[in-house]
Parts: sequence; structure tokens; C-alpha cells
Amino acid sequence: MPPRFPKPLFLLGWIAALGILVRVVYLFWSRHSPFYEPRLLDPAYYHGWALRILSGDFLGDPVFYGLPLYPYFLALGYKLFHGSILAIKTVQVFLGVSTLFFVYKIGEKTAGSAVGLLAAGIGAFYGPLFFHETIFIPESLGVPLYAVGFYLFLVFLEKRSFLRGLVLGVVFGLAALTKAGIILFIFSFCVIFFLRLLRKRESLWPVLACLLGFLLTLLPVTAHNYLYGKDRVFLTYHAGLNLYIGNHPGAEGVFAAPEGMGSNVDAQLEDSRKLAERALGRSLKPSEISKYWRDKALRFVVQNPRQFLKLCARKLLLFFDAREISDVEDYEFSKNFVPFLKWPWVTFGALGPFVLLGFLACWKCRHRFWIYLWTASYLLGVMLYFVNARYRLPLLSVFFVMAAVGLFRVYESWKARAWPRVFLYAFILLAGVWVTQLRLVGTSWARDYVNAGDVYLEKEEPGEAMRFYEKALSIDPGSAKAHLAMGLALSKSGRADEAKERYLKVIEIDPSNSQAYNNLGMWYDRKGDGEEAERLFLKAVELKPHSFQAHNNLGMVYGKRGQYEKAIHEFGIALELNPKSYRAHTNLGLVFYRLGEKGEALRHWEKALEINPEFQDAKLALKLFAGRES
Repeated sequence: MPPRFPKPLFLLGWIAALGILVRVVYLFWSRHSPFYEPRLLDPAYYHGWALRILSGDFLGDPVFYGLPLYPYFLALGYKLFHGSILAIKTVQVFLGVSTLFFVYKIGEKTAGSAVGLLAAGIGAFYGPLFFHETIFIPESLGVPLYAVGFYLFLVFLEKRSFLRGLVLGVVFGLAALTKAGIILFIFSFCVIFFLRLLRKRESLWPVLACLLGFLLTLLPVTAHNYLYGKDRVFLTYHAGLNLYIGNHPGAEGVFAAPEGMGSNVDAQLEDSRKLAERALGRSLKPSEISKYWRDKALRFVVQNPRQFLKLCARKLLLFFDAREISDVEDYEFSKNFVPFLKWPWVTFGALGPFVLLGFLACWKCRHRFWIYLWTASYLLGVMLYFVNARYRLPLLSVFFVMAAVGLFRVYESWKARAWPRVFLYAFILLAGVWVTQLRLVGTSWARDYVNAGDVYLEKEEPGEAMRFYEKALSIDPGSAKAHLAMGLALSKSGRADEAKERYLKVIEIDPSNSQAYNNLGMWYDRKGDGEEAERLFLKAVELKPHSFQAHNNLGMVYGKRGQYEKAIHEFGIALELNPKSYRAHTNLGLVFYRLGEKGEALRHWEKALEINPEFQDAKLALKLFAGRES
């Protein structure tokens, strides 16, 4: 038996205090990271969504693309704390510390207070946990909700009631609105309980209450999609695309944007829609977009069952990889900016083998069947899609407990000199080390250096951005993305001729890169070579017909030539592809003004400023218009 510690709550208080200290110190140091502000990828997406909510767009998109709980939580935080990023991160830190309490309670319920204390202690010093707690991603809210949900489930198992079932269902529903991987567990547990209770002729009301609470919590999202979006989407319509990302001929088990799509959320949303509509030859509702990608994934599964099973096995092994395989901020890469992360924190490389041992040696644990079901159902969901570091986080509340169980089993066997068991556990741990160190996919910091450079480019610091792009190219000289980004930075620095060489290099590396042709066309347009600019913009459109930027630039070429009908046509396509393109509205207004249609010109300039009140070209056009009219 694990040793009994005196006053476990006193010790838990010390663990929580240390956990707070670690997180506050990390939060202070993290301000030196270029990723501190949510400027890129998923954090930028949720940050932007929250700002739109605050600006009055409370309902959001007609059909949700991402799960909505976190952006509304973020918007509430911005409202309460006057837009303070530090305040939001501090709230997320304390939510993370609350997770430690529920880790302790889960450990106490399943294996005793000593295991619970050790599990909470592991969580307090687990680097990837406090690292992700300060990032603007749904998991910062989802991890504590998953921990609360599993603890309340254990309480429900011990004493069922209608109220407990209802509360449990609501918490499960909130957790599902941050990470839908919990859904399979909920329906599995309800089916098992229904069968058991029917056989024993016991009351079904507690389980029905749980299911009711769960469905009622999700109902506003489904109702929003149906009533506002006029579409039948249960939660979000990105599920089909995610299924395809994880299951297609080139899939490796981790996130990689499909061919023809950008890597950030907004680009994927737009590109996935346009590619699906182009393939089917008609406009599509969100549910139809999701179905298109889901059907492609299912065709791959049906036509390649052996490859699919191998891919699932690969994803299972990748889930237990010692590295944090990230699709947003990378834990290892961030050590370049936050030296505090270089301290010897607990990582999955150390945790993983003991987690596997704990699962195999938890025969004394209470509720072990439900621990297995909780873990297996979540893993099954991940295996159907793809693996990354964030997707491992919701299981940490159970993983910490299992690792603590594994540590205590080794301690007990060593203390009892039960050498056969010690050798067995050593073998299991070695097997765990082998699994966690397989490294089935390679990792490169080239992408991360490009992302860091993009942050500085957005902040109008092209010189600093180029420093990071150079580092990316020193790692991967053939990175088209890095050369393209370097070209943009050079252009912003007034080094247009050098930028041109970078765009040509991108085309040499990747002849299908539409953005490179578009940027090269802009270079020729600025040089006054309209014919070459037109050729390059047409090539960009040929490669990527849904590029609103290329259509807008093509319209500018026609407008300068006086080919106004062609210009209106191209600007119209640009606005059809991206109704929020304030540049296209401004350019279209200029064409209408030259045609004498001043009312239309004014309408488009006002629309441009409605979208972006700070856009100087539209402001100048309105100012000149007002001056001439007066």
C-alpha cells in the first residue's frame, strides 16, 4: 500500500502554491516570446473571434466552424479586464492550478490520497501543461473541464442522483464544447449504464439526467447552426476537413495542411470551401463542405483498409511520443525565447513510461474499468483524426494519476524486495521508453522560425522578421514558405529587386505556388510593366482560382489601362471570394468614380472603412471626393 501522508489537504495546499509560483514566473518570462500576443494561427483565430463578439457580432458566423465556448469565454474576459492579454493569461493560469486539485481528487478516489498528492505534484511541475495554459487555445479551458468532468463522474458512480447526473451532463457538455473527444465516452457510459440498470431494474433517471444535461448544453450550438445558419450541423463543420487531414494517401498521423490550403484557420476555412465548390461545381452549405471532405476521407479508408489500419496504429504510437508535436507554439522551440523552460521540468519523455506502467499495474485501483474506457474512447477519437501536442492535454488528469500509480508500484516492489516484479516493471518501463522515443515523424524548427518572423512582419518590423527567416533558411534552404516570407520582408524594407529574386526562387522550388506569381506580378506592376504583371496574375489565378488577392490585383491592372468592365469583373470576383476585402471595395470604388457612378463609388469606399476604419486609401478617396464635390 502507498504510505499515508498526514494532512493531505495541507500538502495539497503547498503543491498548489508551488504550482502557482511556477506558472506566475513562467508567465512573467513568456512576455519575451514573439508568440506572447495571439497574432498567428489558432490563437489569432480565437482572439479575432472574441473581438468580433465584443464589437457586436454576438452570434458569429451563421454556422460555427470552430467550437464556440472558448471565444465567448475570451470575449467575457476581454470585457471584464478591458482587453488585457495579461489578465486573460492569469485567469487561465489559475484555471490550470484548479486542475491540480481535481487531479488530486481523481487520484484519491481511485488509488488513495498519497497517489493523488503525487499526481498533483507531477502536474504542478509538468512543463507542457503550464506552457499551454497561457496560450489562447480552447485546451486552456478544456483541460480543467475534463478533469472536473471525470472527477464528478467518479462521484456519480458512488452515489447516483438526478441532480448529480444533471450537473455531470452539463460539465460534460461544456468540456465537449472545447474538445469533442469526450462525446464517445459519454454515449458509451450511458449505453453501459442503461443495460446494467435495466437488468437490475434500478432507476434510469440519474443517467437520463446526465444525458439530458449534456444535450441541453450542446443545444444552443446546434440551434444556432440550424436557425441562424439554416443548416443541419451538430456542432461545427470543420469535422469533415479534420477527418480528411488525418486520413488521405499522404497522411502521416500529424497535422499537415492539405495541398492547396493555407496553414492558418482562416485560410483553411476559405480554401476548403473553394476547393470543395470547385470540385462539385456549385455553391455549398457548410454541412455540404464538411460532407465533401468526409466522403473523401471515407473513400480513402474503404479503398485502403490496410493503410488505414497502419495509419491508426501510427497515430496511437505518435500519441505517446515523448516530443510535443505542435501545430501552434512549439514547447522546445519556445526555449529559445523563455530560458525558464530550459529548467528540468517534467515532460512526457519522463511521464509516458510510468503512465503505461500505471495502466498495466492498476489492478488495485477503484473504477479502473472507467479509467480504461475514458482513455480508450478518447484515444479512438484521436486515432480517427490526427495527433498533436494539444490533443494529449485533456487526458493529463488521468495520466498524472496513472504515472503516480506506476511510481508507487515500483516503490512498493523495491521496498518489499519483490525482485521478479521489479524486473517486470523495469521491462515495462523500458518498453515505454522505446514507445515514447520512436520518433515516427521528423520535426524541424524551420516552420517555427518562419512563424516567429511572421509575427515581427505583422508588427511592421521587417528587419527583425528577416533575422528569423534567415534562420529558417539555414535549417531548410529549400523552404518555399521561408523564401516567400523573406521576399515580403525585403519588399517592406524597400529592397524590391532582392524581393523579386526570392519570388523567382519560390517558383523554382514550387512551380505551383500561386502566391509567388501574385507577388512577382505586383513587382512588375510597380515597375510599370502591365503586360507582364497581367500574365503573372493570370498564372496565379490559374493555379489558385479562389485567390481573391490575385483577382484584385488583376482588376488593378485592367483599371490602370482603362479596361473598366474587366476591372469591375475581377474586383467583383475578389469580393465574391472575400466580401471583407476592403482593398477590393476601395479599388472598385475608384473604377466606379472614373465611370461617373459616384453613388456606387461612395458606397464601396464607405464599406471599405466599415470593414477597416484605419485603411488610409479609402480615407483618402473619401477626402478627395468630398473636396471635389464641395
